[in-house]
Amino acid sequence: MASLNPLACFVLGLFALSGSGLLGMHLLPSWLQGPILRLRSAGQGPSDDDGSQLAGPKSVAVLLKRLQKIDQAREPATAYTLHLAIANTLRAAGTDSKEALQHFEAARDAAVRGTDTDAQLLSHLEVAEAYIEDGRPLDSQRELNVANAVLADNFSELWSRLNRGRGRAKFELGWTEQGLQYFEEAQKRAVQPADKAHAACDIAMANACLGHADKSLEPLRGALEVLNTARKAGSDGGMPAALHSELAANVHFRLAEAFHSIHNLAFAKAHYAKALHLQPKLPGLKALRVSAIQRGLALLEKGVDPELRCPRLPRSPWDKAKDPPKKMKDSAFVDKIDALLAEHKYDLAEKELKEGLSTHSRPYGTIEAATALNMLGHLYRKQDNFVKAAKQYRQALTAVVKCCGAGTAEATEAFEGLRDVKSELPWDGIASDQRVAAAAMELYLDVLRKKGLPLPSEEDDSLELLIGEKDDSLKPPLALLRPHMIASV
Repeated sequence: MASLNPLACFVLGLFALSGSGLLGMHLLPSWLQGPILRLRSAGQGPSDDDGSQLAGPKSVAVLLKRLQKIDQAREPATAYTLHLAIANTLRAAGTDSKEALQHFEAARDAAVRGTDTDAQLLSHLEVAEAYIEDGRPLDSQRELNVANAVLADNFSELWSRLNRGRGRAKFELGWTEQGLQYFEEAQKRAVQPADKAHAACDIAMANACLGHADKSLEPLRGALEVLNTARKAGSDGGMPAALHSELAANVHFRLAEAFHSIHNLAFAKAHYAKALHLQPKLPGLKALRVSAIQRGLALLEKGVDPELRCPRLPRSPWDKAKDPPKKMKDSAFVDKIDALLAEHKYDLAEKELKEGLSTHSRPYGTIEAATALNMLGHLYRKQDNFVKAAKQYRQALTAVVKCCGAGTAEATEAFEGLRDVKSELPWDGIASDQRVAAAAMELYLDVLRKKGLPLPSEEDDSLELLIGEKDDSLKPPLALLRPHMIASV
C-alpha cells in the first residue's frame, strides 16, 4: 500500500476540521501554514473521494480508515499526521476527549519513531495540552520536560507554546506566581495572533487569582487589537472566523472577569454580554462556557465578586488553621451560596462552605460557623441526604448556643431544620440518628425553658412527641441519649 505524503495528510486533517469551522491553523507552526493556505485558496485540497469534505464523525471515520491501510511501524510520518488530524477533529467536536488524548499520544509515539524534530516537539506539546484538559497537570509537566530536550529545527516558532504549557501546568498545580511568569514569557515570545490571545487570557486568569485583576486590562486589550487586525486580514491572515470568535469570546470573558473583580460593573456587564453574544458563532455551543458567563452576570447583579477558579497547593490541617476565620455571615458570601444552590451546583457550594469552615476551630463555637453549618444542612436536604443534614443542624445548634445564646435566628433555623428532617432519619437502636436528633432538640428546649424564652410553636408535647410514637420499650432515658448525641456531633 502506497504511503501518503505527510503534507497531504496535514491537508486532509485540516480539511476534515473545516467542517467544524476550526481549521486547526493555530495548532501548526508557521512554516506549514503558508503552503496549506495556498492549497486551500487554490482549491487544490483533497477531493471528496478522500473524505476531506466530510465533517465531524464522518471525517474521523474516513481518517481511521486511512490509518488502517498503512503500516504505522514503517510509515511513522504518515501515522503521525493521521493521528494528529483525528485528535484535532475530535477535540474540535468536543465529544470524546479521552479518545482524542489517545490519538495525540499515538501521534507523539509515531513522531518519536520518525526523524522530523519539528513534528516531535509539536507532538509533545499537543499531548501536554491534552493532559491539562484531562486534569493531569503532573503528566503535562513531565511531557513538557521531554519536549524541552527536543532540538527542533524551528524551536523558536514553538517557544511560546512551550512556555504557555509550563505555565498551565504550574497554575493547575497551585503555583500561580510561577505560572504567571511563564505566561508572561509566552506572551513575549508569541508570534501567531492565537498564541498572543491565549497568553493574554492566561495572564488575566493568574492575575485575578493573585488579586491583581487590574494588571490584566492592558494585555487583554492588546489581545483584542491583535485579533481585530487578524480578522481584517481575512483568510490570508490565517484566522478562520470560528477561531476568531472563540478567541474573542475568551478575551471578552477575561475582561469581564477583571472589571468584575475591580468593581467596574458597567464595563464588566458589557464584556460579559459580548462574550455571550459570541458563543452562538462557535461551531459547537459549549454549555460550561455559557454557564460560566451567565453565572458571572448573576453574581454581578447581586454585587458579589466573580467566582474564580484558582487551584491551590495542598495544605496540611495546621496550615489551614493559620488562615483568618472566614466571615460566612457576609451578605456576599450568603448570596454566592444561595445562587449556587439555586443553580443546583451542590458540589461547588459544598466545597465553598467546607473551605470556610476549615478556617474555624473545632468544636465549632461561632456564629459564622453556625451560619455555614445551617447552609450545609439545607444543601444536604435538597439532595435528600437527611442523615448528613441532621448532623450539620446539630453542630449548628451546638455552636450557636455556645457562642450567642439560644434566642438567635441561627439557633431557631438549626432547630427547625433538625425538626423537619428528624422523621426521615433511621430508627435502629439507642444511638439511632432519630433518637440523637430528638435528644439534641430536647437539650435546646431545656436551654430555652431555663432562660424563660418562648418555645417553638410546635413544642407542646415535649420529648415524647420528639422521639416519636414508637414502641415504648425502645425509648431509653434522656441521660442515655445525651452521650451518643455529643459523640456524634
